[in-house]
Amino acid sequence: MSVKKHITYNTAGSVVSLFCQWLIMMIIPKMSDFSDAGVFAVAISICSILTIFATFSLNYYQISDQHVRFTENDYRATRIATVSLSFILCLLVVLLFDYSLKQNLVIISYTVYRCLLSYAYLYAATLQIHDRLYYVGKCMILEGFISFFSFLLAYLITSSLAISVAAMAVFGGGIFLVALAKGYRSMEGRKYPWYKTNRSVIISMMMIGVPFLISAVAPIVITAIPKIMLQAVDGDEIVGIFGTLSAPTIIVPTLITAIFTPFIVYFSNVSRKGDISLLRKQYMKTVGLTLLFGALCFVLSWGAAGYVFEMVYGDDIVPYVGYFDILIIGITFYSIGTCGVTVLITKNQGRAAAVMSFASVISSFILFFILIPKFGIEGATYGLVAAYGIFGLLISLCVMFLPLNSNERYKGG
Repeated sequence: MSVKKHITYNTAGSVVSLFCQWLIMMIIPKMSDFSDAGVFAVAISICSILTIFATFSLNYYQISDQHVRFTENDYRATRIATVSLSFILCLLVVLLFDYSLKQNLVIISYTVYRCLLSYAYLYAATLQIHDRLYYVGKCMILEGFISFFSFLLAYLITSSLAISVAAMAVFGGGIFLVALAKGYRSMEGRKYPWYKTNRSVIISMMMIGVPFLISAVAPIVITAIPKIMLQAVDGDEIVGIFGTLSAPTIIVPTLITAIFTPFIVYFSNVSRKGDISLLRKQYMKTVGLTLLFGALCFVLSWGAAGYVFEMVYGDDIVPYVGYFDILIIGITFYSIGTCGVTVLITKNQGRAAAVMSFASVISSFILFFILIPKFGIEGATYGLVAAYGIFGLLISLCVMFLPLNSNERYKGG
């Protein structure tokens, strides 16, 4: 199947899955209040950090590796270990942090949902390697709709946020896993291989994933910090408003990542050939197109966002709508950074990506601790844009100026 068709299906799947999650964010304050939306937003922020450990950010590495160094079974055994680690971390958060019972139940349920998806991505990576990305896109469409309607139905029946998230996990996450596993078996003509894997192989893969993990966690931490701090400073309602405003912006990196994903194998092959000039040229095209798309989204937001938010949520959100336009700018820089991290993985410069990502997180902590206590939601907005900008800039500099690191291909980066 052509690259264009892969992009179409993968983009459609990513958009539908994201849109359905966004609809959940939208209907919570309509069916309940912004307080429930705040609980859900904080739970998502926490779980987004926790569930990165469920993959150790090895998805793109698996695609780039194309099962040259590690077998499919090695990746499977490692994924079981990392998913288990993610859930253990979730339980530690529940036990150690002073969240309410309701918040804890939502966190646990959403972690289960994300862990099921994370295990399913194991099959998705293999299918992409074998030129079956279009099937993954179709499964993502299915997962999006089932997750949304299972959540909505449970919420209408029980009015319980925790039960609704649990229903989404069981039906949405579960069916997504089953569909990808079934697709793998039918298209590859066999079950996913299973044989004993040496413990040292799992440890080796996790060590390879550490710099990738740091790189992936960094933007999620940057995104989560302002929500967690706003909840502590101004309460659930304000963080619910901020979460409601920031949630739709995720469409920008979702679309960009969906379009970029089919080219990971291409960037990996360019790196293997040692053509650094071509790699830089193609990355700059990616940056240019990302900025162009971000500018288009900003214009659309500037013209229509105020009307849409007021129509959906009423007068309470009107004083804050202007922050949405600003967040669009920030999320564009975020998108550049995430694409850049993937390119650095193909360049075998994972350690550099980790260092720059960590520097971005430290910078964001400083920004948020200065701005949020003093300026509240306004400080959170401008601080987030600045933090995303630092992240995108540092990663892009590494892509453009660091050489290919062929000696690190089998050392993790």
